[in-house]
Amino acid sequence: MLVELDIKNFAIIKSLKVRFQEKMTVIIGETGAGKSIIIDAVSLLMGSRSQKEMIRSGEQKAVITGLFVLDNQKEKIAELCEKYGLPHDDDQLVISRELAIKGRNIVRINGQLTTINVLREIGNYLVDIHGQHDQQILMDQDRQIDLVDDYAPDSFKEELSAYQEDYRHWQKLTNQLRHLRQDAQKLAQKQDILQFQNDELESANLEDPDEDEKLEEEYNELNNYQKIADTANYFMQLYDDDEHGIATLLGDAQNAATDLTEFGSKFKDFAKTVDDGVYALNDARSELSNLMDQMDFDEERYQYVTNRMDTLNSLKKKYGPTLADVFSFYAKVQKELSQFETGGLDEEKLQAEVAQVEEKMTKEARQLHLIREKVAHSLEEQIKQELADLYMEKARFSINFEETKTFTAKGTDAIVFLIAPNPGEDLMPLVKIVSGGEQSRLILALKAIFSRVEPVGTMIFDEIDTGVSGRVSAAIGKKMHSIGRDKQVIAITHSPQVAAAGDQLYLVAKQVKDGSTFTQIGPLSKEETITAIAQMMAGQDVTDAAKKNAADLIKSIKDE
Repeated sequence: MLVELDIKNFAIIKSLKVRFQEKMTVIIGETGAGKSIIIDAVSLLMGSRSQKEMIRSGEQKAVITGLFVLDNQKEKIAELCEKYGLPHDDDQLVISRELAIKGRNIVRINGQLTTINVLREIGNYLVDIHGQHDQQILMDQDRQIDLVDDYAPDSFKEELSAYQEDYRHWQKLTNQLRHLRQDAQKLAQKQDILQFQNDELESANLEDPDEDEKLEEEYNELNNYQKIADTANYFMQLYDDDEHGIATLLGDAQNAATDLTEFGSKFKDFAKTVDDGVYALNDARSELSNLMDQMDFDEERYQYVTNRMDTLNSLKKKYGPTLADVFSFYAKVQKELSQFETGGLDEEKLQAEVAQVEEKMTKEARQLHLIREKVAHSLEEQIKQELADLYMEKARFSINFEETKTFTAKGTDAIVFLIAPNPGEDLMPLVKIVSGGEQSRLILALKAIFSRVEPVGTMIFDEIDTGVSGRVSAAIGKKMHSIGRDKQVIAITHSPQVAAAGDQLYLVAKQVKDGSTFTQIGPLSKEETITAIAQMMAGQDVTDAAKKNAADLIKSIKDE
């Protein structure tokens, strides 16, 4: 339970320290005095979102500290403190939160720094705050199954734990199977690509890495055959002309050189050089003649060379840039294809294992469903009784079961709380209830039941009685007082009937001093309580008759 709350520089509060008591405490005060600010401060201690505007005007930081005495939550709180390396005492917990204009917020638990997320997790076991517009777990359709499970016997929790262990194993297996199938699909796609490349390269009949260079030379000859033939013929005509041909002229030149040798031995080397030149040119002419005799233009060969060059150029563009690179790529493709594996046996093994776990989970989920049905039937009857206590005796309440499409962490059950507040209305989900008064009473009825199994030690109700009056307000007050027998209840209200149900009243008052606003809070004595309730009933002019009415109201609510 929350024993002490210390607030500094928060909203309009300069400095405020309040000690709370057991059972049901009611906080009253005029609108704007700061009642809800106190609840906002507790919310921050539970990890709610902060804003710089929450810091009192003119101050640099706000500090909120709460002292909690632990009861049923001791074991769980100790477990969480151990998990996050926080110091802990068996019986109490000190939480502080500092909000700064500049810099990050600071959270401490038992004096040690920690995070907002850790604070929220621990806060789930300390305080349950319900505000007028707050959508709590009771209105969260996805979590209504948790309320049924929380109310189930311990044996159910053991069975649920066993199922959830199998569920985690099933998730792991199905994830592995999904990844394996995804990998198999990627491998199949890669195999298709490799096979296409292999087929393309294989059909090219590659044998010689220099084939492209040889073909290019042959292509040049075939493509320029006519020019080569014309040029060779022109050369031979120049060489063979009877009167002015190169052969005739060279013969004359050779004879002249020979004649020079007759005039001296020194011309012999010259004549020999001329002879060698003439013989070389004659040989060249013979070589050209032989080359031309060997050359012949073949149209089919020309087309083959052209097409083959196109094929090789295409392969070089894809897998090159050189033909030698194409050969290397081809060898790599063949090697990868030879090492290719599909992993089909692993998939079959996983499928069999998944099927085996699913068969077991189906049986476990069925058993969980049967237990939940019994718990739900008992809850329906109890909730109807609680609603009757709150003057909704004609309301119909039902817990509806639907089967999920697949396994969930809870089994195969989806649970929805349905209600028909008035005769003749159809059952509908709780979230569709429009009337604030009906919603408040339903929430309180559910809280009254689930407070017996919820781990929190403190339940806070912020004007839950809004929208109702008279006997319904009195019934709400009695119900909260009943919850207060097992839990610490803190209620903010403007209703005299709810205030009369409190075991103690705290008055929040606002003062203006030296141009600044201050909030104070303190417990009221028995006489002050009667006077305060009388003011709530009759206004500021409190008469003896009004006090008697207030005393009678307190007595009537407490005695019933």
